[in-house]
Amino acid sequence: SILPQFPDTHPIHDLVAHTEQNRILHFGLYHRKHKTTWFRGNVVLLGDSCHATLPYVGQGANQAIEDAIVLSDCLDSHLKSTPSSRMSSASNEKYAQVFQEYYNRRFQRTKRVVTIANIMNTLYHSKNVFVQYFLDFILSQVLSGGLMFKQIEKEIVEECPVKDYGRYRHDKHI
Repeated sequence: SILPQFPDTHPIHDLVAHTEQNRILHFGLYHRKHKTTWFRGNVVLLGDSCHATLPYVGQGANQAIEDAIVLSDCLDSHLKSTPSSRMSSASNEKYAQVFQEYYNRRFQRTKRVVTIANIMNTLYHSKNVFVQYFLDFILSQVLSGGLMFKQIEKEIVEECPVKDYGRYRHDKHI
């Protein structure tokens, strides 16, 4: 149980006391190795299934959305040049090309985001006082809009592969 880690005055104790035991869920956050194979045949993975991201940079859902957009772009550019009558005979080879391009376009960025999240996990949970001072320094730099903020902004925003946001609006066709 993690409850002893909280002071007796913390509201978590009241919440647990008023919750049925079978309704209390406990799960851990685990680092999973970044997969180097994202497809086999005509099945392709995206999001956490191929690059699980710990929640410390708030990018898990964003990475899955980016994956879907890049995959869609790859499918569009590769498959629109192939008539549907020829797709059935060449589909596995064509899909392999599409999926390899998708992987090539996404792997490095997703690896960087996962690595940043893993580093933040280590920093947040360290008991080392020097590491905590370092984390405080990093967070103060980010919050003040300093160099650290600009680096994070560059990775999260400027390196985002989705540039034409209007193209993907849900109400575009309404």
